[in-house]
Amino acid sequence: MHRSWSRIVGASMVATILALSVSAGVSARGRVEATRAWVPLGPDRILDRVALAPLPPFSTRPFAVSSATIRTLAWKDLPTNGSHLLSLQRAAGSDAQGITFKVINGRRVYSPGNLASDGDRYLDGYVRTGNPAYLERALVRARKLLTLSVMSGGGRYFAYKFSYASEGLPAPWFSAYSQGFALSLFVRLYRVTGDRHWADRARETALSFRRLGPASRPWVAYAPNGFLWLEEYPSAHPSHVLNGFDFALFGLYDYERLTRDPTAHALLEGALRTMRAYGARYRVPSQVCLYDLVHRTQPVHYHAIAIWQLRDLTALSGDPWYAHLAALLKRDHR
Repeated sequence: MHRSWSRIVGASMVATILALSVSAGVSARGRVEATRAWVPLGPDRILDRVALAPLPPFSTRPFAVSSATIRTLAWKDLPTNGSHLLSLQRAAGSDAQGITFKVINGRRVYSPGNLASDGDRYLDGYVRTGNPAYLERALVRARKLLTLSVMSGGGRYFAYKFSYASEGLPAPWFSAYSQGFALSLFVRLYRVTGDRHWADRARETALSFRRLGPASRPWVAYAPNGFLWLEEYPSAHPSHVLNGFDFALFGLYDYERLTRDPTAHALLEGALRTMRAYGARYRVPSQVCLYDLVHRTQPVHYHAIAIWQLRDLTALSGDPWYAHLAALLKRDHR
């Protein structure tokens, strides 16, 4: 996750038990309207499959894969779902659509990662409450993401329009972190709304992971030494950020489960294999885990994220190894 836009996404994966959500509106004349009860969406209203054109296969797969049997998780158990509901109030420092931004060198800039992660959570809020205000906020963020995107080789990439000198990334640059969140958002929007538009945008975003760098540009994934890496900062010297890798993996998981695409499955299994091979290197016994494997920083607030991400990897793969590593991290720092 970009340090200058840092926020904990889904810091608690314990699902909130909701009573029926009730809201009251105010008319243009100031009259308080009748209280209305919204009805949460049941599982029968959430789609679980779509037929899309397959992603191009690998003639020779350049990375190792796991042998996990991928599990289909219920909506409430999907990564980032079940955390506290985001506010429907317009936040300070937001634009006319309620989207937060920063001003850098006199220009208004947006974080694709924040847009997509907030969109995921607003959409989950809609499923959990039935309140259409949550759906509208998710759609606003999905549409804004599209305005920040560029197409290359059939893939859709979401641009950070400011330079990030500490990682050697001039503007515009792209990130597997935000690509993964956007992929999850588009997949889940299709599942909730049935609008084919979002399934098509999901396929375009999934294609960004199929193009392996660094020879091909833009890129967010590459396979040095036979392991697939999903890079939050795809620079000349990628830093292998832990949370960014896992959020990208979760996006691939959402797409693979919706489409059962063979290439998406290979990418997902490749990412799982990489984390299985390298995950323990992020651990520092009796200390906070590493944020990345190059700068080796240890920001404390990412430790809890790493723990729940690893638990979710076990949930979706059935491999207990990730949960075991999560238990070690929890023992290292509470």
